[in-house]
Amino acid sequence: MISGTTTLFNWSLKADVKSVYPHIVRAGFAVFMLLSISMAYAGSLTGTGPGLRFFQSICFLNVLLISVSGISYFVSAVTEEKDAGTLSLLRLAGVTPLAIVLSKSTSRLIAALMLLLIQLPFTFLAITLGGVLREQIIAAYLALAAWMCLVANMALFCSVRCHTSGRAASLATTVLILFFLAGPILRAVIGLKGNAWINTAVVDVGTWLLNHQQQLSVTRRLDELLQATSPFQMLDAQFWMSLTGGTVLFVLSVLFFNRGSRPVDDYAQGKSARVRRFTVGRCWKLAVVWKDFLFFTGGRPFFIVKLIAYGTLVLGFVIFHRMENRSSDWWMSTDLAWICFLTLSAMLTVEVLLYSSGSLFQEVRQSTIATLTMLPSYTGTILLQKLAACLIALAPVVVWLAVVYVLARGTIERELSGTMVVWYVFMLALCSHLTVLLSLYTRWAALPLAILITAASNMCCPIVTMALFSLSDTVARSHGINLGIFIGAVLNLIWAWVFVLLPMEVEIVNRWIKLSRE
Repeated sequence: MISGTTTLFNWSLKADVKSVYPHIVRAGFAVFMLLSISMAYAGSLTGTGPGLRFFQSICFLNVLLISVSGISYFVSAVTEEKDAGTLSLLRLAGVTPLAIVLSKSTSRLIAALMLLLIQLPFTFLAITLGGVLREQIIAAYLALAAWMCLVANMALFCSVRCHTSGRAASLATTVLILFFLAGPILRAVIGLKGNAWINTAVVDVGTWLLNHQQQLSVTRRLDELLQATSPFQMLDAQFWMSLTGGTVLFVLSVLFFNRGSRPVDDYAQGKSARVRRFTVGRCWKLAVVWKDFLFFTGGRPFFIVKLIAYGTLVLGFVIFHRMENRSSDWWMSTDLAWICFLTLSAMLTVEVLLYSSGSLFQEVRQSTIATLTMLPSYTGTILLQKLAACLIALAPVVVWLAVVYVLARGTIERELSGTMVVWYVFMLALCSHLTVLLSLYTRWAALPLAILITAASNMCCPIVTMALFSLSDTVARSHGINLGIFIGAVLNLIWAWVFVLLPMEVEIVNRWIKLSRE
C-alpha cells in the first residue's frame, strides 16, 4: 500500500512535470545562456578568456535566482496550505509532519536541482571558449547545489514557523540580507581594532563570525574557483557546511511543525477591543486599500515597526561614524552615506518585488477575484487601490531614503548620474510589472522568472538608454538648453512606459478579467 508520504511526493513531482511554467523557466535559462555566449564572444575581442566570462555570468545569475527563490518559491511550501486552510485537513487524514515536509519542500528542491542539472551541457561550452576547466565547472555547480539546499531548507523553516506566506517571505528576506551584509559589516568592525573605545573581545568575536560566514559564503567559493590557478579541492568547507546547515534546518522544521501549524485565525489582530481599535480600526472609504494594507502588508503595527527599523539602521550608521571620528563635524562620512543610501535602496527594491509577487497572487490563491469584481467599481479602480495599499506600505523606507538624500545630497549626487537613476527606475518598474503579470499565470516562481527576464533584458536596455541620453543632450546643447540630462531622463521614461510597461498593464487587466470569469 502506498504511504501518504509517497503519495504526496509523487503528486508534487507530477504536478511540476505537467505544468508548462517550469519548462518555460528552463527554456529561459537556455536563452540567457545564448546571450551570455554572445557577450563572451564580444569580450574575447579584448583579449580576455570568453569562456571564463561566460561561466562567471552564469554562476552569479544562479546565485541571484537561488537566493530569490528562497523568498518566493521555497518559502511557500507549507504556508500555502495554511493560507488555503487545508493544512488541518492533511493532519486530519493522518499525514505526518515528515510526510508533509518531504512532499511539499523536497519535491520543489528536486525540481530546482534539475534546473541546475540541465545547465551543465551548455556550461561545458565554456571549456571550448577557453579560460575555464572542467573541474572548475563541476566544483562550481556542486557549490551552487549545496547553497540551494541550504536556502531551500532555511525557507522551509521560515514557512513552518510563520503563519502566512507574507511573513515567511519577510523573515527569509531578512535572513538572506543579513547574511550577505554580514561580510562588509564584520570587516568594518574588525578594521576598528586598535581603537581605545572598542573592546578586544568584540573584535575577536567579529573575526570568528567573519571566518565562518566566509566559509559558508557561496560567492567567496565561486570567486576562488574562477580565479584558481593551482589545484583546488572539489568539495571544500562551503559544501559540507551548507549541507549540514540544510539538514539541521530540515530536522528543526519537522520538530517544530506542530507548533507552527495552528490556524491563522488564532492569531487575529488582537483579542481586546483596545488592541483591535489600534491595529485594525474602522474600514476606510477605499475598502480595497484598507483590506490590502491591513491583511497583506501588515497594517499599522508592521508599518510602525518598519519605520523604527529603518530609522535604527540610519542611526547605526551615524553612531558608527561618530565612534570612528569623534571630532568630525559631519553626521556621516562620504563612504558611509553612500553605503547607507545603497542599503535603503536595496530594501526598497526587495519590498517592491515582494509586494508585486503577492498582491494579486493572494487573490488568485484564495479564489477571491470573483468576489472583488462584484464590488461597484471598475477593474482598473480595484487594481489601482491595491497599488495604493502597497505604496502606503513603502512609505517608511521612502521617507528614510529621502532623509539620507537630503542630509548627504552632495555625496549622493556625485556618485549618481542621470543614466543610473533612469536605469534603476526602469529595471525596477520592468521587474515589478513582470512579477505581477507572471503571478497571474504561474503558481510559483513568478519572482525568480521575472528577475531572469529582467537580467536578460538588461543586456540591451542600457544601450538604448545611453543613446537617448546622448541624443537628447546633444540636441538640447545645440539649442542652448541646459536641461539636457533632465530631458533625456523624461524621454527614456516615456518611451519605456509606452512601449514596454503599458502593454504589460493592459495584459494584467485582461488577465484579471479573465480569471474573474472562471
